[in-house]
Amino acid sequence: MRKILLGIVALLLLGGGVVAYTQFGGSPEVKRDRALKKAKAYLAEAKINEAIIEYRNALRADPNSAEVHYEFGMALLKQGDVRAGYRELVRATDLKPDFIKARYQFAVMHAASKDTKRAKEELEKIRQQDKEAKEGHYLAAQIAMAEKQPDMAIQELEAALNKEPNQAAIHFDIGQVYAAKRDYPAAESAYRKTLEIDPKFHRARVALAQLYAGTGNQEKAEQELLLATQGDPENEALLHILGNFYSSRRRFDDLEKLYQDLVKKKPDSIIAKKRLTELYLAKNERKQARQYVDDILKANPGDKDGLFFRGRLNLIENDPKKAIEDLYAVTRDAPQFPFGFYFLGQAQIRQNEINEAKKSIAKAAELAPNWIEPKITLGQLHLASGDHELAAEEVEKVLRVQPNNEDALLMKGAIAIRKGTTDQALTTFQQAQKVNPKNPAAHINMAAVYAVKKNYPEALKEYEQALTLDPNRIDALSSMAQVYQLQGNPKAAFQRIEQQLSKAKNHAAIYQLLGQLSIRIKEYARGIEYLEKAVHLNPDLSSAYFLIGTAYAAQKQFDTAIDQYEKVIKTNPKAIQPLMMVGMLYDMKKQPQKANGYYQKVLDLNKNFAPAANNLAYNYSQHGGNLDVALTLAQKAREANPNDPGVADTLGWIHFKKGIYATAIAFLKESDEKFKGQNPTVLYHLALAHDKNGEEKLARESVQKAVALGQNFPEAAEAKKLLESLGSK
Repeated sequence: MRKILLGIVALLLLGGGVVAYTQFGGSPEVKRDRALKKAKAYLAEAKINEAIIEYRNALRADPNSAEVHYEFGMALLKQGDVRAGYRELVRATDLKPDFIKARYQFAVMHAASKDTKRAKEELEKIRQQDKEAKEGHYLAAQIAMAEKQPDMAIQELEAALNKEPNQAAIHFDIGQVYAAKRDYPAAESAYRKTLEIDPKFHRARVALAQLYAGTGNQEKAEQELLLATQGDPENEALLHILGNFYSSRRRFDDLEKLYQDLVKKKPDSIIAKKRLTELYLAKNERKQARQYVDDILKANPGDKDGLFFRGRLNLIENDPKKAIEDLYAVTRDAPQFPFGFYFLGQAQIRQNEINEAKKSIAKAAELAPNWIEPKITLGQLHLASGDHELAAEEVEKVLRVQPNNEDALLMKGAIAIRKGTTDQALTTFQQAQKVNPKNPAAHINMAAVYAVKKNYPEALKEYEQALTLDPNRIDALSSMAQVYQLQGNPKAAFQRIEQQLSKAKNHAAIYQLLGQLSIRIKEYARGIEYLEKAVHLNPDLSSAYFLIGTAYAAQKQFDTAIDQYEKVIKTNPKAIQPLMMVGMLYDMKKQPQKANGYYQKVLDLNKNFAPAANNLAYNYSQHGGNLDVALTLAQKAREANPNDPGVADTLGWIHFKKGIYATAIAFLKESDEKFKGQNPTVLYHLALAHDKNGEEKLARESVQKAVALGQNFPEAAEAKKLLESLGSK
């Protein structure tokens, strides 16, 4: 009885196992088919990554299924993983040599990459299996196009069409070949036939639109794109094609309406929000751009485009430090994205990180060799830093492909001025003027050449021409004033600037220019009066407050000057120049601790700003600070500005304080040579170092020179005492 029961239990267990095995899909075929069903469902929803996971599951269940390898390969190609997709297609034909669909797909990849030899080998295998296979005709057409034989391609496609006369895709491909041949009527006819067979074949409408746009019929091009979007209103890809059409024709109102309508219809459409952000950035409508950037990054905080847009916004809003953070993240995660590097370079320029900016802009130029703007910017950076040869190289790269590029011609002329070849500069600027007669920049540059040649009447004539073209070119007006001053006629300068008040719109800038000119000729009260008019018209004009501060400082009214600079800092707390000026004014007031606070604020904004590092280092060394910290700061200043004699003086003074007299003398001698023996403070420091080094004669010579230069330097009294003590030895 016990044996029978055990047998029944065993049978029940076995039966349960069979039920479970069947129920839970233990069969490899069941597992494979279930995974394939899921994969296809994911593909239908455009969820490529999820589909790929299911294809892997299907292959684990049945690794020798040629069909699964084929479908997996096609999914990988959709994902953009060409190498892995190719591998799966080849594996499919290894498992099933007569698998024509799979062989066709990877053979087409060979044809597309111009490897027609391999493509022909695969074509031969296809035709051995089925001489009339449609895939054979398609592949032969692809090979013919790769070998620039469009007539042969059409012949092959028509052979395929004989077997399937109502196959819309073949008519479309024939149209594409005719378009490549520039036989536009035949292409149009083929596209129309495609749409006759399948009115929802939207690629044919897009191709028609491209054909019409390329032949100058913009109205018909737009009509086809509108028909495409109306035929499939849920297809965002078609909307983006229409958006590109509007964008390329600068029809920004139509572009905005298109994507605003899409956002209303699909509030979660990230692509629509990105296109609107691009548009608002181009129009400098920051508030609207910021709204969509916030939405994009809320949906995905690491979105590359969102970070890119936010970086550009931060740049527009004068926050280069934050811009650098965002744009650096973009370039790190998208190292092949040239726009990320370009705008990172622009932010680094604003932050005065010029060497880093050059690297970023150069990378943008490398990644996008046909993009002109990075080459122009890189040339301008080289020119500004005195690297004329490197600037000239960038200019020539541009002019080789665009001989009449206006920016490149203007830069070429500027390089010629720097090199002293003024005749060449003039010729180049004249060429730029012919390229664009309505641009005042060429006239302004020609005027600069005439001014260098001391041909002041011609210089004034060119500046007048520039102002006729654009009455608001304050730089031309300012340069005219300088020419009048060079002629010894400041009265004429004032008169000419005042005349422009009736022609230009920016009266605040003109009053600022009048104030600047007054300060230059030491008429401080008059200058302040003009500048106060400027800030009354434009309370945000920071540079005018700065000049008011300069006027008061020149009159030793330090507290009033500081008040003016603080107004600038209040409106723009990250502006380095007024922070630096307040620090220097506190130094003049002999309040080094307050000065140091401002220098430190500057360094917090830009750790490589040499003047702040130098002044802070000097104060530490002069007023009982940590000499090692002072030395580190001075060395940073030296790295940023190796030819600055003031930095050399600071380094010499720190080494003097540390008792390293030989090194101190070397730095101080360098500083004295660069100041051409005209800085009494440096000479006094050098005298002290020689004295401590036991070189009394050299010390006496240096301090005598210092005293002989005059009494008006901070250490004059100490220098006299040193001279007296050395004289008595």
